Amino acid sequence: MANVLWKIIRGTALTAWLAGASLAPVGAQSPGPGLDPGDSTFKLFALSTNARSLQDTDDRINREWTGSSTETLAELLSAVPAEGYGLIRSKAVSIDLKVPLGWHAIEDHERLAIFNPDRTVRIIIWRVDLDYEGVPDAEKFMAGKSAALRSRFPSVQASSRTLSDGQVLGVFNNVPARKGDREARSILDLMTPNPQNPKRALLMTFGTPMSKAQEFLPLLALMARGTNVTWKKDY
Repeated sequence: MANVLWKIIRGTALTAWLAGASLAPVGAQSPGPGLDPGDSTFKLFALSTNARSLQDTDDRINREWTGSSTETLAELLSAVPAEGYGLIRSKAVSIDLKVPLGWHAIEDHERLAIFNPDRTVRIIIWRVDLDYEGVPDAEKFMAGKSAALRSRFPSVQASSRTLSDGQVLGVFNNVPARKGDREARSILDLMTPNPQNPKRALLMTFGTPMSKAQEFLPLLALMARGTNVTWKKDY
């Protein structure tokens, strides 16, 4: 996975770390560069040339999630077929972000879920209250999650690092498959602290099968760059 991860995290010092070679805690590492998608574009991940999957309530997959629940489709603001993305707005987490055409975006009252049709790649976005989680900052949150995962699943390779823009990135490789998954997964957590209140943050959890990680990880950088967050002091 090193080559593609170098594309999204500039600098060779981070390549080995993201591949699982270094498992030192956050506090022992200096800040690394920010996310960079390299040459990848949304068009590379688009599965359609229209925005039907993002706005059609009669779509089969959308109906599965919204037919008899409180979950709804995120609001579609615009579509740019030439570039392969739709711009959506989530009321649940107060963000606007770009997602590949042909994907799905469903939200409830507190989370936004974005996924491809076979649901092998899943992105969950929600707000985190660090006081509620019992940690002083985003770095401690991520370090605690790394320790908890390694304790529960010793085969998991987990680490985290603060990026130059203040975001904290957690990398979890070889995460055991959940019900419906066919193989172990690679999961990246990108936590963005609230600039108005360090006790609040936005967390984007990006999960993909290990065998597909090289193909899909640049999408994390694209989505992170295509996100506009509405911040409030208590949110």
